[in-house]
Amino acid sequence: MNRIFNLQPAIGGRPGHWLAGFGILRQRSGRSGWFVCLLMVGMNLALGTLAAMAEDVVPLDYQVKAAYLVNFPKYMDWPAGAFADTNSPITVAILGDADVANEFAGMVEGGKTIGGHPIVLKRITKEEEISNNIQVLFIATSERPRIAAILEKVKGSSILTVGESDDFLEKGGIINLVHRDRKIRLQVNLSAAGKAHLKISSRLLVVAEVVKDKPER
Repeated sequence: MNRIFNLQPAIGGRPGHWLAGFGILRQRSGRSGWFVCLLMVGMNLALGTLAAMAEDVVPLDYQVKAAYLVNFPKYMDWPAGAFADTNSPITVAILGDADVANEFAGMVEGGKTIGGHPIVLKRITKEEEISNNIQVLFIATSERPRIAAILEKVKGSSILTVGESDDFLEKGGIINLVHRDRKIRLQVNLSAAGKAHLKISSRLLVVAEVVKDKPER
C-alpha cells in the first residue's frame, strides 16, 4: 500500500499557526515550531508509517521540506571514503529556496549530529558552487531549467540529490518531494541512488509513494 504524508501547508496563515493543535505557538526564535515539525517527520519515518495529522496541525510547505532534509541522512548509507574523518560534517547544500534554507538553519542551529557527523548547511546560489564535498543537494523548483545540467555535474559522485518537480526522477534525481492535493509525497529513484553508490534504508522506502526501479520480489 502506498503511504503519504498528510501534511497540508498553511495557506494565508502566519508562520507557526499550525502549532496551535499542540498548544505551542512559534516564538520569535521559532525553535518550538522547528522541534515539533522535526519530531513529526522524524517519528513517521522511524516508524515506517505516515499518520494523518489533526486538521489544525498544518505545517508550512517549506517547514516540511526542511525537516525532510534534516532527517534524510539518518536513512542513508554513504560509501567508504565519502567522509575524510569519522567526525566530518554531513553538508546539506540548498539551492534556490531561501525559506527552506532559513528553516533548515534554525533546525540545526543548536547542533545536530548523525552517526558522529555534525549536520551543516551550505547555501548556494549558482551551479558553480556545487562541489564533491557535499552529501545532500536540494534543488528547488526555481532551478528547474538547470536541473538536467546540475544532475549531470554531480553524476558519479555520492551526493543525495533531492528535488521537487514532477520530472526530477526521470532526469536522474534520487529523491523527489512532490506537492499534490495539499500533501507532500515522497518519491525515490533506486537506480539513481545505486549509480551514486548510496544505499537507502527500507524504513525510508516504505513511506515512499513511488519507488522507481524497485527490485521484483
